[in-house]
Amino acid sequence: MNLIQLQEGFEAIRLKGNRVETVEKAVELANACQQVRKYEAAITCLNKVLPDVQKDAGLLAVVKTALGTAYWEKAQLQKALSHFEEGLTLFKEIDDKQGIAAILSIVGITFWRKCEWEKALEILKDALGQNGEKKVEQRFVSLYGAFDRGIATLQNRVRLGRELQKPLKILQPLFSICALYWVVGNREQFKVCLDEAVALAQSLNKPDILQAAKDLKKIAN
Repeated sequence: MNLIQLQEGFEAIRLKGNRVETVEKAVELANACQQVRKYEAAITCLNKVLPDVQKDAGLLAVVKTALGTAYWEKAQLQKALSHFEEGLTLFKEIDDKQGIAAILSIVGITFWRKCEWEKALEILKDALGQNGEKKVEQRFVSLYGAFDRGIATLQNRVRLGRELQKPLKILQPLFSICALYWVVGNREQFKVCLDEAVALAQSLNKPDILQAAKDLKKIAN
């Protein structure tokens, strides 16, 4: 469906007053907007349903997660982390382990990409403890959509680094992508990328990356 059809479907469901379906459609529409970089449209849509879910902690947490994801892709990390913190608090209140794991995953990835590997690993390890088996839920479709888009962006940067034949420009996005592959459960690509990143880090004498890679491998196993 195109954006217009998704918008119409969202509005129609919202008029019926079904809050669960309204949130599901809002997150689906937000994800579609973010796919074409219409971040403000995604945020506007999600803000529209906030008043409808104030008394439902679970639904409010889902909307807060989606809002955080929209700001995350818009590269407004402070706003993103603020929404994630609110969503995490709500998920903890209702003991929603899948919700807790989803938010911890994207927060962990945030710190990983900022090269704060030790902090990122602590958070990702906590996420794994909440949710041993990784499963994608429809209510988090925009979050996992953001992960997929992040992987595609980093793959392009790796490709550019290869074209320029600059090992450091390969290593930086390649090491960033490792954690994303692990979070989305792509074990094969995780191993391939991590092995290459370790080899590059050794050749470039990057002990901090080598240590982070060792720690990531430990929790991934």
